[in-house]
Amino acid sequence: MCIRDRYMGYYWILEQLDIYRPFVWEYSRLNVTSTVTSKRKLHKLIHENYVNGWDDPRVPTLNGLRRRGYTSQSINDFCDAVSVTRRGNENIIQVQLLEHFVRKDLDKNASRTMGVLDPVKLILTNLPENHEEKVQAPNFPKELERGYHTIYLHREVYIDREDVKAEDHSSFFGAAPGKIVGLKYAHHFKCTAVKTNEQGEIILVEGELLPEHKDKVKGHLHWVSVKDSLDCEIRLYDRLFLHENPGELDNYIDVLNPQSLVVKRKAKFSKHLKDIKREDKFQFERVGFFSVDYDTDASKKIYVFNRTVELVDREKKKAITKMN
Repeated sequence: MCIRDRYMGYYWILEQLDIYRPFVWEYSRLNVTSTVTSKRKLHKLIHENYVNGWDDPRVPTLNGLRRRGYTSQSINDFCDAVSVTRRGNENIIQVQLLEHFVRKDLDKNASRTMGVLDPVKLILTNLPENHEEKVQAPNFPKELERGYHTIYLHREVYIDREDVKAEDHSSFFGAAPGKIVGLKYAHHFKCTAVKTNEQGEIILVEGELLPEHKDKVKGHLHWVSVKDSLDCEIRLYDRLFLHENPGELDNYIDVLNPQSLVVKRKAKFSKHLKDIKREDKFQFERVGFFSVDYDTDASKKIYVFNRTVELVDREKKKAITKMN
């Protein structure tokens, strides 16, 4: 029963008790695209195991948003921007606006680091086996006064598999045989060989480090040293539904996004973060903003990161891809 149908009984009790009778204001629900905020629909998703509980980072509960890495500041800014309405529950706000505010807040407050989601080994063949070089990487590249952290460059490093191709093409910014690209904050290198398995999957990259090369290169890759990295699990969360307004559908379960959670269990990240705590927030450069999940136990070397949001709005990313 709606609260307005209970007003008479509510006010009758207050009158009989001769106490203050407040005026009751009702506001419509804050609906956001690509999810549901109805308690009944959320209950079904959770109790029929479509998601993993009330704090699943894909559901719009406070616990879910917090676990995903949304900050109180970003949620408050979002609510200030959209305000409130009393015109019913038909209004719906684009999820991109919510993502904008969390991206804006994390850009100011999430320290930068590097993590490799799908690692492939790069061997810098012109370096000795015992090569070790200190690299100073800024915590906030636009605000250098906020400090640096030290990472190490060795003969073997991990780069992301999607940053390597066996054959180069004009719109590709990564490594390919004969091409020179950069290792972010370190030196440039020339890719000399890309090795694949029988399925055509890239399994090894070889290159030569070029410390004296100063010409402009097309791309700078994120990386972590093999000796200076730790294993981690990275959970890539995406929008829960493929339909913009699933709440209006009777069969909303049918439009669940099968890719709303993709888990990378063999990811690598820099060892300087070995003492992280849950809910610590970072930007993995060139990848996205991430929050340390509750399943992390640094004492047991168990590290889990949740992707809060991508670095660039996906619609903008699609437009840029088309332009290229």
